[in-house]
Amino acid sequence: MMDTKLTRTASTIALACALTFSGSALAATSGSHYSIGTEGVEAGSPPPPGMHYRVYNSYYDTDKLTDNDGNAVPVDFDLSVVAQAHRFVNVTDAKLLGAHVSYNIIVPLVKKDISISGAFDRSSDFEVGDIILEPLGLFWYNKQFDGILAIAAVAPTGDYSSDKPESVGLGYWSGLITAGGTYYFDEDRSWSFSALTRTLWHGHQDDTGIRPGSEFMVEGGIGKNMMFDGQWIVRPGINYAASWQISDDSKDGEGTLASERKQVYGLGAEINVMYLPWLLQADLRYLTEFDAENTSEGDSITLTITKSF
Repeated sequence: MMDTKLTRTASTIALACALTFSGSALAATSGSHYSIGTEGVEAGSPPPPGMHYRVYNSYYDTDKLTDNDGNAVPVDFDLSVVAQAHRFVNVTDAKLLGAHVSYNIIVPLVKKDISISGAFDRSSDFEVGDIILEPLGLFWYNKQFDGILAIAAVAPTGDYSSDKPESVGLGYWSGLITAGGTYYFDEDRSWSFSALTRTLWHGHQDDTGIRPGSEFMVEGGIGKNMMFDGQWIVRPGINYAASWQISDDSKDGEGTLASERKQVYGLGAEINVMYLPWLLQADLRYLTEFDAENTSEGDSITLTITKSF
């Protein structure tokens, strides 16, 4: 299932001021409307037909910024983000191309704390972030494979200002395509491997006029479902994630603004517990990032609770 974004780094202008002395090159804009690490094992498995409420509780922490070579930028940097995203999903009985039609909305509450020495002291903000609207999702269910294809838009509803690095919004619209699936190695659907991709295209950012480069992301994992007492399903697993900026940042009238593209990888572990009589599940996931370039590199913990009706 698609998770919400976490706006995770400072604004372009603040970073530029802080990093001018170092000669390092960062992408023209930082942050993303989707953050890796909030989905993992069975990421490509959609929920069954019906109504579902899901809440993502995420914490991201980092004190490392990287340059175009993946080296740490020599600056005293600290960023922490706490987000609670509320997602409402309706999977209908209507069919299109053999798939169930769905739609959903994600409303995030985001608290961001950030500081960069020599540029600004610690700043903090807590507000509603940029809302994700997914008007059309197609969900396929097969005995040993599930698939997802969906389109969404991210609205700049969160507060954004180019001189406020603590802004929880990013100041631009994004389009989002989600595609992927989960393969089950046995008919009992116990062992699984999943891969779910996101492709994002962005509009121009308020205040700066910058159009951030497009992004491509993939996340998933491998896990094992185990039944206990006919009522509990426990699924431990290993999760992975990766994100690449696939086009340059640009600005009207100036062409390419920055060719230093962002990338980051992640690896972690998780455990999912589902109580079948209540159609209730909880998923605790940890992810550590590595090999980052032109962005932050840190760790995230996500607790996801899902109630189906």
